[in-house]
Amino acid sequence: MKMRFSKMHGAGNDFILVDDSASEANRSPSFIAHLCNRHLGVGADGVIYLQKTADENIIRMDYFNSDGSAAAVCGNGLRCSAAFAYRKGLGRGRKNMVFLAGGNLLGTAIMDDSGESVKIELPVTEPFQKYELENAETVYKGASGVPHLIKVVPDLEALDVPAEGRRLRCHPRFLPEGANVDFVSFSDRNRPAAVRTYERGVEDETLACGTGCASTGAVLHQFFGFPEKLSILSRGGDVLEIEIIKECNILKGVFLTGPAVTVFDGELCERNQDYSI
Repeated sequence: MKMRFSKMHGAGNDFILVDDSASEANRSPSFIAHLCNRHLGVGADGVIYLQKTADENIIRMDYFNSDGSAAAVCGNGLRCSAAFAYRKGLGRGRKNMVFLAGGNLLGTAIMDDSGESVKIELPVTEPFQKYELENAETVYKGASGVPHLIKVVPDLEALDVPAEGRRLRCHPRFLPEGANVDFVSFSDRNRPAAVRTYERGVEDETLACGTGCASTGAVLHQFFGFPEKLSILSRGGDVLEIEIIKECNILKGVFLTGPAVTVFDGELCERNQDYSI
């Protein structure tokens, strides 16, 4: 069986995207983990399967981490999904599309003719709150589709993100679900805040995280006086634009605009668990 795919990235957060409208793609955790393996497979932070639905205005998005586990939504993955759907015709030529992901309907907008700049809407599905941990450690937790912990640090470059991220991701206060962990540093509210993210399912630092940037933007606005429009500098070097969405002065969601780049298109042959590209 052959599976056509596109390798894409959003600010360095990379994915394998598949049009699975025919519902034929292999979705087993072992297969997905093999695809994402950077030495033996294609290499990616996750796999995204897209499907047309009976409602021609909605595209289904199923996201899986590199370990094969499912996640409700991925912000950078959603931008790449919109660009892929626009390029491959799943969106029937429209620049404004709606995706069903994790039980939420999420709006997207292609911002240029090439499809490489995409604006998405992410809901705040859990209000952000301040938590005091042991040793006077302060973090902020909430969710923009998936749970995130945000911690402000003075020096991102000196931080051991894998070690600190792993510690907080599995902190007893937030078990059993745990959370993705975002470390943020800033000096000026009018300049981009720098973020590094440790992602669940990848269990390591990634070059960017869309829901992490959205969550960080929400925390910076709510607790640190940042304006409703702000910028986030990802580890991959791209700047993502954040716009806070409020209703009656209550934070409801975030618009996130950033890149969605196609690296290459490919075809994979599956033969008795022996995968060749």
